[in-house]
Amino acid sequence: MSAKSLRGKDNRNLLGATNFNPADFPLGSPESRAAARAVLLEEEANDAIWKACLQKGATFDSGCLLWLTQHTATEDQHWMSKGTQPIAPFPKKQYFAVVLYYLLNRPKVFIPKTREMMTSWLVCGYVAWQMQWFPGMVWVLQSQKEDKAADLVNYIRMLYRLQDPWMKERVKVVADNYTELKLSNGSKVTGIPQGADQWRSHHPHGVVFDEASHLTEAEACYNIAAPVARQIIGISSVAPGFFANQCGL
Repeated sequence: MSAKSLRGKDNRNLLGATNFNPADFPLGSPESRAAARAVLLEEEANDAIWKACLQKGATFDSGCLLWLTQHTATEDQHWMSKGTQPIAPFPKKQYFAVVLYYLLNRPKVFIPKTREMMTSWLVCGYVAWQMQWFPGMVWVLQSQKEDKAADLVNYIRMLYRLQDPWMKERVKVVADNYTELKLSNGSKVTGIPQGADQWRSHHPHGVVFDEASHLTEAEACYNIAAPVARQIIGISSVAPGFFANQCGL
């Protein structure tokens, strides 16, 4: 099946404008059978999309980037001042595929960034994708302050909220607060502020150090997380110190 045929806008609403339901018609009638077939076709199309998004591929035709660019969206609270739309598709930047390749294949990834690269968005999208398609994924996102960590969690919350409605029916939110989001498949993300003392009760699958060059006790936090986390991701503008050393700069 081609990537084009998996696009949500083509397949996610086969019942579309009529909203047919087999129960709306007499049992066994031609209308009831037609409605049942339409429901079955929609379910089959959704299954195909779900399986395509499950793939661990660093392309826009499958996996994380398929979901991000075709089946969810971003939201910008400053859209009026920018003259843009408040809700827009996740952009297709070609270097996203390169970054994602390393995220999929390396246990430790440190990424120097600038603001315009949308690296934090991509990493949050990767975490959100892992949480939804792989049960029991527990992530911790550490940033300088609690509100910045909460912003990262909110990126993930936003991607979940703006995705195709039928996807939210497959994996649901069971707990949601300022710095934490938990899904029905056991996956969870928690945002914490800087400091090694924040790690006492956390034993995550994955860790994101946001603006790692500027985190207090960044190396100590890394040393605490490294023995338990299966993946560590550091993203930051570059400054002398632990992050620059990890990047070989």
